[in-house]
Amino acid sequence: MKKIFGLAASLILVIVSANAQSEKKEPPPPPPKPKDEIVKFTPPKIVKDEEVQVKEPPVVTVKGKMADDFYKRNPSVAGISSQGNIITLKMKDGTKEKYDMNKKEEDKSFTEKYGFSPIPPPPPPKKVS
Repeated sequence: MKKIFGLAASLILVIVSANAQSEKKEPPPPPPKPKDEIVKFTPPKIVKDEEVQVKEPPVVTVKGKMADDFYKRNPSVAGISSQGNIITLKMKDGTKEKYDMNKKEEDKSFTEKYGFSPIPPPPPPKKVS
């Protein structure tokens, strides 16, 4: 009985394993097709020369030996500052004088009246390419 049971069990194992190997598995389904991605692209804005906004140059004031020498030479001046090529003098009586150093007449008038300016000229504008 044990032999028959052993043979039957072996036979069942052989049949099951043969049957399992003979079964063909279905291949997995193909991957889904990629969706067309829509990429939002905003082209750069074209700016004409007329639309370019020019930033105001900073106000420059000076301190130190050069400023002290200027104030000693010009005791009526309370303060000096520059914004771009325009020099502004604050007088001790409360008035203000402005000189555009791009204009030869105003540059000459300033130099004759007050001597050289302690404020260096602004750097040349950067070229945008």
